[in-house]
Amino acid sequence: MELRVLILDDEQRISHELGEYLNRKGFRVKSASCPSDAFTLLTKEDFDIMILDVMLPEMDGISVLKKVKAQHPELEIIVISGHGDMDTVINALRNGAADYLKKPFRQADLIIAIERTTKFVSLQQKIKQLSSETSLISEALERDIDKTFIGKSVAIRDILDNAIGVASFPDTSVIISGESGTGKEIIARIIHFSSPRKQNRFIPVNCAAIPENLMESEFFGHKKGAFTGALSDKKGYLEYCDKGTLFLDEISDMPLNLQSKLLRALEEKRFMKLGCNTETSADVRFICATNKDLDALQVSGQFRSDLFYRFSTFKINIPPLRERIDDIEPLLHHYLDYFCRKNGLTIPAIEPGIVDRLKEYPFPGNVRELRNLVERALIINRTGKITLKDFPVFTKSHLNNHPEDLISSQVKQIKEAMLRTGNNQSKAAELLGISRYALIRKLKKYGISDSSF
Repeated sequence: MELRVLILDDEQRISHELGEYLNRKGFRVKSASCPSDAFTLLTKEDFDIMILDVMLPEMDGISVLKKVKAQHPELEIIVISGHGDMDTVINALRNGAADYLKKPFRQADLIIAIERTTKFVSLQQKIKQLSSETSLISEALERDIDKTFIGKSVAIRDILDNAIGVASFPDTSVIISGESGTGKEIIARIIHFSSPRKQNRFIPVNCAAIPENLMESEFFGHKKGAFTGALSDKKGYLEYCDKGTLFLDEISDMPLNLQSKLLRALEEKRFMKLGCNTETSADVRFICATNKDLDALQVSGQFRSDLFYRFSTFKINIPPLRERIDDIEPLLHHYLDYFCRKNGLTIPAIEPGIVDRLKEYPFPGNVRELRNLVERALIINRTGKITLKDFPVFTKSHLNNHPEDLISSQVKQIKEAMLRTGNNQSKAAELLGISRYALIRKLKKYGISDSSF
């Protein structure tokens, strides 16, 4: 843990020596020679520990201590003084000081004091983390739920009604299907934070992003020494998510052997860690997402039928944006407003007819693509009025394509993006307005390889 330390001492020699010593020990250190400078730093930056001298200009150290603890109660303070008596020590500790050192002191004594104080800092950070994790809905989540998943189409209203309805059944498993970029995780969050499990963790896991040889350890955890590289005990997603919701994205990419173990954990609410002889209990709600046809996969044996039926107690399908074009206009206005407020811009006017033209575009990347295109349009726009020219992806050839032409157009877009980014999949996906995993699937689907461009 890299600690951030603020030194407040009017003796510059002491501040300099302590600062250099703590820097060598791996701390991030800032110094101030008077209380006013220290207060300014505290308003601009976060610190974990403050080293505070008692004898200071402007005001005495105990007064500084009281003010700092009132404004920053989480900041731990080590008081130092060359003139302190027992009354000063007691006064400092009573007003919130974590420790007290009498000048002159050895630098090693300061490290010992910091190590003692670090225990309190570490505990506070854990409490802060738990508080964040168990808060009802964070500001970021409120943005996701209330604004990003917006629309006026009948389909969206039905989806939201279904999500709120199933939320009140805290043990019911849900499968959310839909193309990449339609907002499956947002619906999963709505279900969780509208449910009796809302005070516990929501953990999203992309099954396609975890190497197969690490999957069992990531989901179930392991004991120290269970395999080469297992240097300590590790909790898995199931244990971390006890009493909460585990969101499994790209569930179709989960290996069959893990599916059977997950089924047992789902049915019995118990599982076995790697290298452990005793079972661990975990009460977890599962919400799964996929952009593939799980019905077909379970029929073909690529997905376990028993797990499929256990997961699919309740199904929600999110149509692609091209099938709910009534949502394009409110989404366009939302993202224009969002990015303008975020970047201090004036919301531009919109060229008449642009919404109708946008409704003709198929949006292969769905809402995520629209979001990225709006952000890009605001970056390149210089006129204060959004026009179709600010969306280079929209051309007549795109807007009048037949399905066969659309596939050909998508292949061309993918090849161009890969060529422009030097075959960097992450950057190419960003250009296309889709996720990297969606791009990988399209590369496989259309048989596009490095030799294709």
